[in-house]
Amino acid sequence: MREVATMWPMKRVERPKPVPPAATRPPAIAHAKAHAPRSAPIGSTSRGLREARDAIALVRLLSGNITAVRADRVLALLEPHRPRLMPPLRNPLDGMVGQPQGRMLETLLRPVAPIVVDVLLPSLRDHLSGRLALHGEEELGGGLDGAPEAEAEALPSAVEVAEAMRALVRLMRGGGRAHLQAAAAAVLADARADADRIVRVDGPVTRGSIDALAGALLRFEVRHLLLEALGAAAGLQELVFQRRRLARFALRRATEAIDGFAADRGLRALHASLATLASVDGLIVIVLRNLDDQQENREESGAFVEPADRKALNDYLSAAWRLSEALVDMVARAARGGPLDELLFAALLRQLRGLHHFCTDLTHADRPPALDTLEQRLVEHTRLLARMGGERLVGTMLRRPSDPEEARRLLARCRPLAQLLLDMGCAEEAEELALRLLVAGEALKGVAA
Repeated sequence: MREVATMWPMKRVERPKPVPPAATRPPAIAHAKAHAPRSAPIGSTSRGLREARDAIALVRLLSGNITAVRADRVLALLEPHRPRLMPPLRNPLDGMVGQPQGRMLETLLRPVAPIVVDVLLPSLRDHLSGRLALHGEEELGGGLDGAPEAEAEALPSAVEVAEAMRALVRLMRGGGRAHLQAAAAAVLADARADADRIVRVDGPVTRGSIDALAGALLRFEVRHLLLEALGAAAGLQELVFQRRRLARFALRRATEAIDGFAADRGLRALHASLATLASVDGLIVIVLRNLDDQQENREESGAFVEPADRKALNDYLSAAWRLSEALVDMVARAARGGPLDELLFAALLRQLRGLHHFCTDLTHADRPPALDTLEQRLVEHTRLLARMGGERLVGTMLRRPSDPEEARRLLARCRPLAQLLLDMGCAEEAEELALRLLVAGEALKGVAA
């Protein structure tokens, strides 16, 4: 006798909903600032590390109430950076009690200006360049892998360093601006090189490639924050151009992957489609960036002209719609007992689940209505497929002569359908199908293999 274990569907897999973005920034930029990576190799960030920390501390000291005591702290902070040929620093505020704050700040800046302009600012520029040179997802955060915990926690973010750099140039009344401009130029050069390197890639789409594209877009968000902190308004326009170019490329790659299976339905196309939809979070990052670009760059569109960003997204949504039709068609045939490998059937359901998660988890002020339509279509068809599979299973069990092998095959295919119903929030339909599975499973226990 062969036993077939009965299985109720598991509880619904809850995916954390994205946190609503800050109102002052587009969603992708808010996400990048809130979730900046926190680690980087020691060799690339240790250059100018002490100067970066001290520069941030210096800006905080100079932004407060200037007193002789605070001036002592400023001089003590800068003493390790004093060039050897420069005479020791002396407090210029002794005896200036009660003077206006502006005058005291100006008096304090006179002896420390050479250190700030000739030592701190060049080191900050080199520090930022060293972090950009990593070309990875972790180059712009804080933290040091392999470093003592206290040292890792003390590493400032690149945005903090850039803000300190700009504040010092402002305090120096423009002194050292060339270093500020050099840092901004390094950020732009890195962005160009990164975008060129990525768009030249021509290979099969994998889960890693979609995640890599999403990570590259998040790096562009941090570069955007860096240029804003450096005050490089002129460079922001070129950065936005490179970022939009990369976002469109990422969407085209995802479109090609999922559209390939809808047209071909071969194993290679299936692998690319599976890899794309498995990276749901990466896809959401890519589409959020595209929607942000459409929101930030309202382009004029006429009857014969469609903005490139909108076209890239519409092409992806059209491909997703075609993929859903192909998936539903193949799953429906399998649910009716048609010949289909069990691993392939599971892969088709994973794609349906991935499409549904993409539709439900993407939140944006300009969310396309097509996503709502696709989500409803996926739920309706999954309900229909589950009902069809359950009825086919009951009919097979009641048929005479009986066919236990077909019943077991249908039972195995209906179980993941019940789980998919739960994931889509269709608890009532999932419970109805689960009851049929339980009855069929108990009946098959007494049937000889």
